[in-house]
This record gives sequence, C-alpha cells and structure tokens, in this order.
Amino acid sequence: MAIDLSLAGSTKAHGGCGCGCSSEETPELLAQSLPKVIRHGAIIGGLTSLKPGRQLVIVFSHDPLPLLTQLNRAAPDAVELEYLERGPEAWKLQFTRR
Repeated sequence: MAIDLSLAGSTKAHGGCGCGCSSEETPELLAQSLPKVIRHGAIIGGLTSLKPGRQLVIVFSHDPLPLLTQLNRAAPDAVELEYLERGPEAWKLQFTRR
C-alpha cells in the first residue's frame, strides 16, 4: 500500500487521520525502509501509539526477535502479534494493539 504524502496533515483523507489509509485497510510497513539507527524505536513508538484494536503489518528481512524482546520490555502486553509469513525472503507480522 502506498501512502500519498500530499495528504499528510490533512483531515480530508478517509477516516480523518490524514495518512491516506481507509479505516478498513491494515497498513503495511517495510521495516527496512526506516533508517537502521531509529528503526526499533520508531516501530515500538508506532505500535504503542496505535489506538486499541488497530492493526499494523510490518515486513522484515529477518525474524525480528531482538525487536520483539525490546517491545516486550518497553510495553509488555501492549500488542498481540501473529506471524503471517516466516521467511526465508521475508517475515511478515501483524500487530494488533490491545
């Protein structure tokens, strides 16, 4: 799913959030698209800021066990996760905010 950055800050897109998604779609993020130096912090911050019940799918180039350990330390029980795909090319995880 591509996000139209021209809508950033606008409340006219779909559900009013301005991100360009529709309320029915689960957004998907390619983890490697984030700079490595901020990747874990950005993902943890994003997941913990989701509204309860909202979902995010993140695609990784490896099994993200170190990130999951950090997430569990920073925000235990904040999200449920389900592996949608387990390599070898990509690991796709669906996170649901509790």
